Amino acid sequence: MLLVIDSGNTRTKWALVDSAGELQATEACMNADLNTSTLPRAAQKASKVIVANVAGESIAQQIAQLVVPLNTYFVVAKQRACDVVNQYEQAEKLGADRWAGLVAVWHMNQQATLVVNAGTAITIDCLIKSEQENTGLFLGGTIMPGLRLMQTALTHNTAQLNVGEGRYSAFPINTKNAIQTGCLNAAIGAIIMVLQQLQEHRDLPAKIIMSGGDASTIADALVPYLKANKKQVMIVENLVLQGLAILEKEYI
Repeated sequence: MLLVIDSGNTRTKWALVDSAGELQATEACMNADLNTSTLPRAAQKASKVIVANVAGESIAQQIAQLVVPLNTYFVVAKQRACDVVNQYEQAEKLGADRWAGLVAVWHMNQQATLVVNAGTAITIDCLIKSEQENTGLFLGGTIMPGLRLMQTALTHNTAQLNVGEGRYSAFPINTKNAIQTGCLNAAIGAIIMVLQQLQEHRDLPAKIIMSGGDASTIADALVPYLKANKKQVMIVENLVLQGLAILEKEYI
């Protein structure tokens, strides 16, 4: 079996992939808890390991040690893989998680798509179908702080804004709701802006595929502002892990 690992800024997720390419039960832990996690147990059932790591070299070394004696393959974005073309100025500088997510989306939805990963950071990537050949073309994308990062920046850098979790409201009338609404508005405003740019570029409606811990929260706030059918927005769990399962064919 194949073991796929998505090591993000805060958490690491992993799953075993069967011979049909299907993910088995997904597990996760905080990066700080890797050494006491069940990852080594999963590795005992695998013959190959492929990783998307954006958490830095020390986490990469930890993962490699936890899956010994298996060799660990760390994904680096290429100019082209699995029918997706990467237009980043330096292809290898594109985050491995974004690359895997783009590959997964292309293989499930071969049309203009906004790929949103809502975790510690929010990435908003534009994927279209190439006019020259039947491939996905990654046009580029944006990176912004995630919801919790925005909230933390506010509460840690202002004297009187250390308040609890709020709720989304059109017209907030207390501070905690004002913070929650402001951060969500920043996220949905960025998504809508990039969506408009993508649709103007192709003159076609685009889907929005979202993943990550805050995907549902953002999607719930976003959908009322979209003029198109609610089916335009889709939440897909474990997008990066799915992409890694596809990339295995070209990386290992």
